[in-house]
Amino acid sequence: MVDYEQQLTSRLNALYQHMKESRVNVYLVLSSDAHLNEYVPEYSRRRAAITGFTGSAGDAIISPEGNHLFVDSRYYLQADEEVDLNKFRVHRLGLSGESTLSQWLTEMEEERGSIRVGFDPSVVSMQAHRIYSSSLHSEGSEMVPIDGNLVDSVWEEQPAPPSNSIYALHESVTGMGVAEKLLSVRKEMLDVDADRLVLTKLDEIAWVTNLRGDDIPFNPVFEAYMVIDMDQATCFTRSTMPAALLDELSSLVEFHTYESYVGFMQLAGSDKPGAVWLDSSGTTMATRILITADQKIHESANPVVMLKAIKNETEISASREAHRHAAAAKIRSFKELEDKIASGQVVSELDYSQSLHEEYAKEDGFYDLSFTTIAASGSNGAIVHYSDADPEVLLREGELFLVDSGVQMLGGTTDDTRTVIVGTPTDRQKQVYTKVLRGHINLAMQKFPEGTGGIALDALARSHLWNAGLDYGHGTGHGVGAFLNVHEGPQRIAPRGADEPMKVGMIVSNEPGYYEPGWGGVRLENLYVVMTADGLPNHPDGKRWFRMDPLTLIPFDTSLIDWSEMSEAEKVWLLDYHQEVWNKISPMLDDDESQWLWGKCQLPGITISA
Repeated sequence: MVDYEQQLTSRLNALYQHMKESRVNVYLVLSSDAHLNEYVPEYSRRRAAITGFTGSAGDAIISPEGNHLFVDSRYYLQADEEVDLNKFRVHRLGLSGESTLSQWLTEMEEERGSIRVGFDPSVVSMQAHRIYSSSLHSEGSEMVPIDGNLVDSVWEEQPAPPSNSIYALHESVTGMGVAEKLLSVRKEMLDVDADRLVLTKLDEIAWVTNLRGDDIPFNPVFEAYMVIDMDQATCFTRSTMPAALLDELSSLVEFHTYESYVGFMQLAGSDKPGAVWLDSSGTTMATRILITADQKIHESANPVVMLKAIKNETEISASREAHRHAAAAKIRSFKELEDKIASGQVVSELDYSQSLHEEYAKEDGFYDLSFTTIAASGSNGAIVHYSDADPEVLLREGELFLVDSGVQMLGGTTDDTRTVIVGTPTDRQKQVYTKVLRGHINLAMQKFPEGTGGIALDALARSHLWNAGLDYGHGTGHGVGAFLNVHEGPQRIAPRGADEPMKVGMIVSNEPGYYEPGWGGVRLENLYVVMTADGLPNHPDGKRWFRMDPLTLIPFDTSLIDWSEMSEAEKVWLLDYHQEVWNKISPMLDDDESQWLWGKCQLPGITISA
């Protein structure tokens, strides 16, 4: 069998030759696919195939004069472990002196005078193309679209594209039928005088059609394009559909083969020359190129993004039920772990990860994980997106154990993180854990006026860490879908970037943390749904007051709390939260499990109500 490093070297050398034939100096190999997914199907994992780096985000530049990989702080350690640093320079984005991909293009152009940058238009968004193009200033420099991804031509064992079956969700889970959703979308189209809306992101297509599939790991979506006209909706997919389902949707959506999308778009320009609505962040250049010169383009965030982000009452109810089941399973897994360790059994990261999966699978409505479980013991907890639970790494006395996991339950998507101690914690472990917990509670308790965005909220979760000279490199919160992708926008809680105001019905995570190489990490994550807050005086500008209501119902590890640092308000919040955990989860457990949960929900000197 060919050595993996030799295989990567062979692919790189072959890619250099293809670049030479295409007359380009550098070639972009991005983590995205034709639908700009965060998680991509196996056949689209080109960046991993050419660099060896398997993280879900991070882009590469290939050049015979030097290859480059660009990763953010979530992947610093992972990139160092997976990438041959003799073949790639790893750029740690966010650190002083490090260049972004577009900045590096500018620097390379200045060094050479001009460069030709090859790219596959099917995996580069309009927005990214604009950024890369603006980084080139020389008259001789240009972005060069190349049909057919060059990595595909050197990837000997590239898997075939998926073609799995599609299934429908009932309105009892979605809260809205396809006809109503299309009506809402077309109303938004009328408002901007758009005659056609093109959707290429899979969770948006799944939301509109109330259909789900199995094409992408952990995301119940199917590979497709969708074109919505004022009088017709057309979906292009490889996936198969039962005849009865096709008949049921025939009056609302026409289905065609995935491959016919390009021809349809080329003909559509002459048949219906009206304005086409494209979302520059969610549409690839391949689709943009299909729009004829005489067609007007309306460019803005497509309406499905916000319609999907604001959950209706049915979706929120289904999400609450999904979180109850996910919590019961995770609580059982922690009890089992504690019992094994107390009895002297040896437990590895992989042992726990598999045990947790088994507990999840026992719950009614379980469909799949929502991402690869992070079960990180000791120093592995410092790797923010550590994903491969190791059968050789054992849980050891005195070490932290970080478990970030989630599931796809019918109607809901979950994502939660708990950090627990194996045995007795040190003072420093308690100090760090308490600062992270206080940040979590600070954000969870906060009431805020309508119109508040994630940038203002982000600092609330960091304040106790900042005051101790500590911080974390990732955002504090991301949106979550309803039986869809575990990461969705437009809402987010982060110190910079887009600042979408929070709206009632949005689901968002709250996940402050701290990570130290060689020591480990602490992350504490709940999902919350934005709701109105009652009992406050009227806002002077007439705005509504909002709050965050918890969906996740798992106790925090009270043995890791330095109670002398907790304020009375924080203790009250934690007591109320643990009371809600007990009230809603204990009926789902047997007597021994309930007794264990009872103990975990207590605070020193304070007893929750039975």
